[in-house]
Amino acid sequence: MEERNLELDDDGKIKLRKRSEGDVAEALPEEEGDGIVLDVPDFKEFEEEKDDGDDRLVQGSEAWEEELRRRKAESEKVYEAGEALFAAGDYDGAGEKFLDSAALYGANWRPWFGVVRVQTKDFTDFTGIYDCENAYERAFKRMPKAERAKLAEKYVPSLSVRADECAQEREKYTAEDVKEREESREGIERAYVGARKALIIAAVIFAAFLVAGCALAPFVNTVPDVRYLVPCIVCFALAVAAAAHLAVRLRRFIPARSALTRNRRAGTTAAGEQARIYAEEEELIRSIIEDLTK
Repeated sequence: MEERNLELDDDGKIKLRKRSEGDVAEALPEEEGDGIVLDVPDFKEFEEEKDDGDDRLVQGSEAWEEELRRRKAESEKVYEAGEALFAAGDYDGAGEKFLDSAALYGANWRPWFGVVRVQTKDFTDFTGIYDCENAYERAFKRMPKAERAKLAEKYVPSLSVRADECAQEREKYTAEDVKEREESREGIERAYVGARKALIIAAVIFAAFLVAGCALAPFVNTVPDVRYLVPCIVCFALAVAAAAHLAVRLRRFIPARSALTRNRRAGTTAAGEQARIYAEEEELIRSIIEDLTK
């Protein structure tokens, strides 16, 4: 179904635009926003003849009512065509008809609700519901309480069953997530402790050789022989080697720490991801039930 952005007036009213003698022959630009705009005269001679002006105002009101009735009737025909397509399983075609009906007369809640029914396959598949948030809000905003009660009677029982099923699946996968994380935690903690110990040892060795080299460096030039020069060079060389070893231990420690943090956090396994999906669907369905039963 083609996505559209229908920004119609909430009350579905038609706007009246006055035309003067100077611009009556000119084509005025279209006003921003959707809706119906009817041009009415605003000439000086009509100001002088007040009674005649009052008659024209009545005529404008009648034109407004006539246009509104026409659009309502046309919108209803298009909506019924959409219902027929929806019943036949042509969801894309039905969605287009519902959008056309809403474009003709946006104050009616039924076309907007029809769009929601198309996107959710009559409230059985909620993967596309976020693509029709605008239609959802407009439908429930305009929906009368009596009609809302009828829809609640039709949809709430099946929605409640689905919400309960989601709750059961969420609990099942949550339990699996907890079990999987607990079973693997001992090995992950062992790997983390070993990586941390090796990192500490490597850091101590690096620090020891670096401190030794720095301590010997001031004495290198104080004596004529190389009694301090050779040990100083050896210490710095070993410090460089220890630094490389320290970098390797650090690269092993970081994933071990991340694995332990992830293991301690709920929902980090495949089962936990499934639990999250079911939890989101349950929350969504219960919010729909709440909107229907207000």
